Amino acid sequence: MKTSIRRLTRRLLTLLALLWFTNQHASAQPRISIFFDHVGDIARQEKISIKEAAQRVRRLGYEGIDVRVNMSEQQLNMLDSLGFQHACAIADINFVRGEQPEAVRHALDFMHKYNYTRLLIIPGLLPENASPELMEDVCARVTAFVKEANKEGIDVLVEDYDNPRSPCFNTPTLDHMFAASPQLNHVFDTGNYLFCGEEVMTTLRHFRERIHHVHLKDRKAMRDYASLPIGTGIVPLKGVMCELLRSGYDGWFTVEHFGASPMLEYATKSIANVKAVWDECQ
Repeated sequence: MKTSIRRLTRRLLTLLALLWFTNQHASAQPRISIFFDHVGDIARQEKISIKEAAQRVRRLGYEGIDVRVNMSEQQLNMLDSLGFQHACAIADINFVRGEQPEAVRHALDFMHKYNYTRLLIIPGLLPENASPELMEDVCARVTAFVKEANKEGIDVLVEDYDNPRSPCFNTPTLDHMFAASPQLNHVFDTGNYLFCGEEVMTTLRHFRERIHHVHLKDRKAMRDYASLPIGTGIVPLKGVMCELLRSGYDGWFTVEHFGASPMLEYATKSIANVKAVWDECQ
């Protein structure tokens, strides 16, 4: 009798271990998104409707969509009907020019109406030779916005924007902005740090605790705006994804290659490469 109980116990423990491993493996798949702008590019280039382009992207395996807060309700409802999850929303709020109450209210209203929780803000471009006082003003406006958005359950993010006039261009400017706004978080763009001459893995580790979203972008050379299918350029894709997997990152990876042609071919290659590299990291 005792022997039978021990055997049954061992079998149950083996089954539980197998179920745990299966669930862990299933949950370890990357959450891959794409910009709605890229869906529009596919529609134009392939001479098909926006809905058909979105359907093709969905069939490729993209589960999420990154949208802009000025999109139409019809477009947003169409994406929902196809099963796209709400990865991130994007708002151009030009805090360089001063307070932006209308843009702020529109962005927050959009987030609530369409149930998005992550908001990437583009805070504008500084003039040439901008004064330190202007940078402080921009940081103060961003900080005030973050406080307001956080009260409404919205996670506000900034990315390493690929323009030297951006108030969040590189590590020093981002460090300054994050110091001013402790609740502000980061969209880590893998290609933009290369554009400003910084090493991708170093910046990834530096900002890891603030990274709540990732833009996967590949470059053929430093300081070159041209994008490539993800995994075919000089960005250390495996290093980035393995580092994030080891650190417990469970957020979205948004594939980005603005200006690509043909966009559908880029999107097809990119998702295949991202999934293959993720499997190598397991």
